[in-house]
Amino acid sequence: MKTITFITLALFFFSLCAGQKPSLMTPLDQETAKKEIREAVRVIFQNLEKMDAEALFQSYSNSSDLIFFTTDGSMTGLLEAKNHHAAWFNSLSSLKVTIITDDFRFLPGNIVICSWLGKFEMTLGSGEQLKINKFGITFIFSKIDNQWKVIYQHSSALPPVQ
Repeated sequence: MKTITFITLALFFFSLCAGQKPSLMTPLDQETAKKEIREAVRVIFQNLEKMDAEALFQSYSNSSDLIFFTTDGSMTGLLEAKNHHAAWFNSLSSLKVTIITDDFRFLPGNIVICSWLGKFEMTLGSGEQLKINKFGITFIFSKIDNQWKVIYQHSSALPPVQ
């Protein structure tokens, strides 16, 4: 009888522990996360403007789990995304990024969706100037080793105009 009672209690406590959902961040934690993530996004775009593919991806998870969708519809990982950007940078002589707005959604387990809308102004190596007036990016961040890192990115934009 003691064994059955013990097993029943153990299963009960195990089900309580296993059924717990990760908690949502407090409003103060959310504000702190917004500031930290905005800084990570600022660094991403700063390195994008410098056209430095290696520095650009320092804010991304160095994991095989990273998923990166490019504007041409390709789904890549970290290495392919670096190579894609390096090739793109070789075709440019300058790049300017301007933020229009951003928004945040907080999910359980220190996962944050950052929706970003901005515009890009580019000068090709040939001197031709192009603009993308609406460039949307969805970043999903996770706190890894006490730093917010991009674990997923999806970019979309209309074709550039002269």
